[in-house]
Amino acid sequence: MIRNYFKIALRNVLRHKVFSAINVLGLALGLCACIVIYAIASYELSFDTFHPDKDRIYRIIGDITENTGNKLHFIKLPLSLSQDARVELSGLEQIAGIIPYNAKISIPDGGNPAKRFDSRVAGTPFLTTVIAEPQYFDIFKYKWLAGSLTALSAPFTAILTESKARQYFGAGPLDKIIGKQVIYEDSLIVSVTGVVKDWDKNSDLSFTDFISFSTLQSSFLKHTISSDSWKQGDLSTWIFTKLSNAAAPGQVNAQMAALVGKHAGSQIKLTPWLEPLSAMHFNADVIENPIRTAHLSTLYSLIGIALFILILAIINFINLSTAQSIRRAKEVGVRKVLGGSRTSLILQFLTETFMLTFFAVLLALFLVNPVLAGFRSFIPIGVSFHFFELETVIFLAIVTLITAVFAGLYPAKVLSSYLPALNLKGTGGQSSGEKGLLRKGLIVFQFSVSLVFIIGSIVISNQLNYMRKKDLGFSADAIVTVETPRGDSLAKISGLVQKIKQIHGIENVALQWLSPMTENSRGMRLKFKSTDEKETGVVQVAGNEDFIPLYGIKLLAGRNLQPADSVKEFVINKSLSSFMGNKNPEASVGKILYWNNKPYPVVGVVADFHSGSLHDPITPLCIINRPDREGALAIKLASAGKQSYMIKATLSQVEKAWKQLYPSATFTYRFYDESLALLYEKDQQTAALMNSATAVAIFISCIGLFGLALFTAQKRAKETGIRKILGASVSNIALMLSKDFVAPIIIALFIASPVAWYFMSQWLQGFAYHIEISWLVFVWAGIGALSIALITVSFQAVKAAVANPVKSLRTE
Repeated sequence: MIRNYFKIALRNVLRHKVFSAINVLGLALGLCACIVIYAIASYELSFDTFHPDKDRIYRIIGDITENTGNKLHFIKLPLSLSQDARVELSGLEQIAGIIPYNAKISIPDGGNPAKRFDSRVAGTPFLTTVIAEPQYFDIFKYKWLAGSLTALSAPFTAILTESKARQYFGAGPLDKIIGKQVIYEDSLIVSVTGVVKDWDKNSDLSFTDFISFSTLQSSFLKHTISSDSWKQGDLSTWIFTKLSNAAAPGQVNAQMAALVGKHAGSQIKLTPWLEPLSAMHFNADVIENPIRTAHLSTLYSLIGIALFILILAIINFINLSTAQSIRRAKEVGVRKVLGGSRTSLILQFLTETFMLTFFAVLLALFLVNPVLAGFRSFIPIGVSFHFFELETVIFLAIVTLITAVFAGLYPAKVLSSYLPALNLKGTGGQSSGEKGLLRKGLIVFQFSVSLVFIIGSIVISNQLNYMRKKDLGFSADAIVTVETPRGDSLAKISGLVQKIKQIHGIENVALQWLSPMTENSRGMRLKFKSTDEKETGVVQVAGNEDFIPLYGIKLLAGRNLQPADSVKEFVINKSLSSFMGNKNPEASVGKILYWNNKPYPVVGVVADFHSGSLHDPITPLCIINRPDREGALAIKLASAGKQSYMIKATLSQVEKAWKQLYPSATFTYRFYDESLALLYEKDQQTAALMNSATAVAIFISCIGLFGLALFTAQKRAKETGIRKILGASVSNIALMLSKDFVAPIIIALFIASPVAWYFMSQWLQGFAYHIEISWLVFVWAGIGALSIALITVSFQAVKAAVANPVKSLRTE
């Protein structure tokens, strides 16, 4: 019986090739979207899920309250927190600190030159070398290939992962690697005392070199990493903990807060708290985070979009299947007369649906890798699709089954309900009004979803265009930023600036802390009078006397900052001038502001400029010359040398000057406009995602319309022939066949408009500066959708209108 079902199903699929192809293509696109997004979601949700007792493992995050009142989230904490918590806190099964170590690595090779390596993962800020407490290996389990846990008990020892040991020392027995030397920063010599197997699952903790913690106090590192300081300037350590079975995270958080209050006092406003290991991969709000994080809301949006696209494809299937129901009416009547039950008929039609779904899955699988390749710039590097993995096979089986059932159950139920007596007379099935209402309702739903995507795409595009064109209050053109090595002398940095200024093609060079519109900007607390009890929080911008002219910031009153070896005066923005109660900028010049109870004169007022992204409003700020924090260079290229070959030559000269002062440091630079673009990277990805979803949704809706138009043209062939014989023109007939599709799309526009307006208004609320949604957006979206629909159906309408009426009447 089942074999017979499949045989008949295959015959019906082949008999109606066009409708079958349309159904398969629509379902394939929906299923492909599901599979691609499944690959992305499963990859992002797989990070660090393989650790034993993962639900009891936490990373400790520190909230530091700045003078402005803002809370900054740090993953680097005082080393003392780990050591004191181990002794004084209850509920901790284990706690361990690790200190990322940025070091050049060399491996002695007998009489040959030493092999050189870097601890930084290329193209990322992630460091693979850490100074680790031995308890780290009690929290995170590794398989020991050589040595044991006691390998980290002595100073000047290190544990390597297998891949790193092979990279350093080549092939051979791993136990022969024990005792070999690794040199960090040309002076820290350690012996390998253990080798562990690399984790084969996705992890954000892919460290490869573990230097023993006792090395810290026995080497020069003790001068750069303080083990007993609670000051904010000595934050160095990532801290992980594994709670005991009975411990509650809230209780441990309270204990840690008390511990900081006891030991740190007023040195730091730190509030530590436990972050679950499962949340680490999705927390992008921490300072100096080297981990590539995923955006959980975006991930959920992707899943939602995939479901909507699959629903559209299923609706297509239902729409076309019910439209063809008249063709199958006599078949149903014959089957029932010959004894076929309603259940057997439902199974027959579900078998056909399952067969079409199976073909759609095969086509979707063929499309997955090309789609992943096409969207590679928006997809994490590690995402790939593996068909033969058990989880993937189960997912595909479930999706195939659900799609086949939902797509086929209603058409099967409708077809099997026809009365055989009426079917055989040719008058069976639902009334044409009932069928037409169903099809139009499904078209309305399809185009409602498509119009939501269309309107969303237009709004997002308009907002991104607005951000690109908005006057930021400063110039970002032809500026290159360079970070100098941390902790270097001011004299050395100033010498580098002077060398670069002498290079042909350089217009200006400024020392700065951070460029404008940089995330994680710092703040300061000011008083307008020495007697004020309450302080006002403002943004702090640190830059030398070249900062304001280099960025082209407009000076409204007073003068620029002067060269200084410490903070001596302020330049404020117009917002702060107004906040001080001054009606014009000139009135602020000469006023005194108090910072840390010390008086500083206001010597100038500049026009407002954006110190953060357009997500944030312009706030009062101070520009100060603070040499102790100005470790970055902003280099303005001369306007006459902006051709690519001249820029390369100029930057080559800059690198040469850099190497003269920093021979062992890597010279890296970034064009400032590229840094600004990164502020809106997620917004750009949202736009690309919405545009792609819109294109797929429209395409699926259109192939459904094409199928319905084809069916309508075939069904009304006799009517069309009669109208032509009676004198109807081609345009009259084409209009008659097309107009039935206009009303559902207009209704869809009225349904989609308020839905799209609500969601896009919510999205725009994330920007302090944004466009207003114009009514023209909805008009253009409606015109676009209507035009696409009419173009889709007009081909079949015109084809039917120009057909020979004699042939259609004869064949009838």
